[in-house]
Parts: sequence; C-alpha cells; structure tokens
Amino acid sequence: MTVTLEAIKNSLRLDTDTADDGLINGYITAAQDYVHNAVDSAAAAEDLAKFSQYDIAVAMLVEFWYQNRGAVITASQEIPYSVVSMIQQLRGKALAKGTTL
Repeated sequence: MTVTLEAIKNSLRLDTDTADDGLINGYITAAQDYVHNAVDSAAAAEDLAKFSQYDIAVAMLVEFWYQNRGAVITASQEIPYSVVSMIQQLRGKALAKGTTL
C-alpha cells in the first residue's frame, strides 16, 4: 500500500476539488524521503514500504505538515511523537528482516 493524495485528502476531510493538491503531493514525496532517511538511507525504499508502519508514518507526517503549514512556533516544528514511534518500530522491523542499518 502506498500513501495517495486521495487517502490524505480523505483523512484530512478535504474536498476532492482543492487547490492544495500540488502541495500535498509535495508533502507526500518529502515525507517518504524523511521516513526512509530516518530509518536507513542505505536501504531500498521499496523494502521499507512493505511495512505498514511506513505508510502510517508517511501519512501522519504529511497530515502534520499540512495542518501546520505556515506556523512558526517551535512546538509546531517538532515531529509528533507518534511519527517518531512509527519510525522506531520500522527500524526494528527492518533490522529483524535483515536490511542494512
């Protein structure tokens, strides 16, 4: 399963016709890179994407960035603990599966 624009818009309860599609797609790409690099940048992205925690972490990160866009307060810039937790779980699963960490 891969995080899609439609899934994010549904989760955020956005109308299907929104001007933010490009922004959300950019967040999806950036979140995929963020999670991949946080877990293991040397591992194949396809290997990490096989774990359910990968999609959850990406989706939560996209939603967080979208909901906090333009905010400049320090608390809004910190990655939510739930995303950090998913990344830590993903590291453990990836290590158990024998990917390079």
